Amino acid sequence: MATGFRDYLNRFNEDKWLRITHILLNAVAATAGIFFLVAGIVDLYNVYEVFGGKTLPILYIIIGALVTFISLVGIVGSAKESQYIFGTYSGLLALLVIVQIIGLMVVWLRPLDIEDKFSNVWEKLYEDDQDTIRYIEKDLKCCGFKSPVDMPVPAHCSVKKHYGFTTGCLEPLEHQWNTRRHSILWVGFAMVSAQIVALLMGAELVRRFKRAREGYQRVPGQAERSPLLRT
Repeated sequence: MATGFRDYLNRFNEDKWLRITHILLNAVAATAGIFFLVAGIVDLYNVYEVFGGKTLPILYIIIGALVTFISLVGIVGSAKESQYIFGTYSGLLALLVIVQIIGLMVVWLRPLDIEDKFSNVWEKLYEDDQDTIRYIEKDLKCCGFKSPVDMPVPAHCSVKKHYGFTTGCLEPLEHQWNTRRHSILWVGFAMVSAQIVALLMGAELVRRFKRAREGYQRVPGQAERSPLLRT
């Protein structure tokens, strides 16, 4: 006869691979959440943030923090085999998955042609903050916006001795933007996929936990001695 509910549950669930896999999936999601969190913080202080705005970095920070927290709740629920923690985790994760899918759709459907937006930002920088343009030109090894004669800083950076860049900055700016966009999409897709599988596994673990609990309560004298059942 079982000496405690945990021993009873362990015998009831001999295939512990499900719980271990659930923990690993949540670990993957937590890692992706940390990636989003760090990426958002870095973007907030990135000089290129002026081209993308603060909305996406703030969204990355919020999503990253929520994903990391909820994934850790799922790991704790798996480790403790707690039906109540699983219930909280599953509800929060289901809502978060919906929000993330909507967010990924927004990122995916954003127009690839962002030349007009970048042009407006470059023009504003040219008028108010030429130091930023100078930094971008040095960093991306370019001169001017579309060409070396399109709002360059300094005016002759394509022939100046310390510069000598003969191509405009629009193409490398677009390449940098699309590379980051694709990275976010791939990481987000992997994270949501892991969360959906973890959500299904969590539901199965809750079902098995409830069945084990009901069976344990029918064992004479065991329900009274189990602190897990009295909580």
